[in-house]
Amino acid sequence: MQEIIQSIVFIIASILHGITGMAFPMLATTSLTFIMPLSKVVALVALPSLLMSLLVLCTHNQKRIGQEIIDYLKEYKLLAISSVIGSILGVKLLLILPISWLYLLMASVTLYYSINGLLNIYGKVKPIKVTPNNRNMFIFGLLAGVIGGATNAMSPILLMFLFSQTDDKNRITKASNLCFLLAKIVQIYMLKNQYLLLNKSEYGLIFLLTLFAIIGLYIGIGLRSKISTKFFKILNFTILLVLAVKIGYSGFLKF
Repeated sequence: MQEIIQSIVFIIASILHGITGMAFPMLATTSLTFIMPLSKVVALVALPSLLMSLLVLCTHNQKRIGQEIIDYLKEYKLLAISSVIGSILGVKLLLILPISWLYLLMASVTLYYSINGLLNIYGKVKPIKVTPNNRNMFIFGLLAGVIGGATNAMSPILLMFLFSQTDDKNRITKASNLCFLLAKIVQIYMLKNQYLLLNKSEYGLIFLLTLFAIIGLYIGIGLRSKISTKFFKILNFTILLVLAVKIGYSGFLKF
């Protein structure tokens, strides 16, 4: 039964990741923490997340894939570098801090950002504006890396910066997944001891769930080109809102 739940979660999360570029790590992590420890979940989700981020970077390309990745690295190098530094700090926090603190921190940031974003779309409040300069790029990358390394939830912080810079769905998706990709490499390396604790059946489960995730990802990528920018934003903020409530509830339960 547990394997069925995990498969359903991975498929839904990967479809949404294909559409929005950000749902898989957060949705899969927060859902699976109800049935296994967070450190194990982060390790389980990291490998398919790494592959999915790479595949996202290989789709909807305007140039050859190698040149496009180089161009994104040049434009977002500070965001990427600082997110990697933050990921190192975040994984260390994951291993030493009470999980409830990390959950409540993540929930607070995500809840505020998602509610403000939804209200802004309907003209109820002014948007969160971040000046897209190098200093803010570094700061937001660092914060995203810390939270992402500890909880797999880089998305809210990255989107605060990227939505202030552009409305281009593909640019937002690719820039965020470039940071996801580099951060996951660091996260997997630092959690190598967690992988040594997994048994053969759990490695088989990772392989199976990764296949489901890839299938869902390509379904989502196909749907992304068919939706409007407004719906893209609404879907992002709605996913973040649901996750924030769930994460906050999990945090209170663990006190």
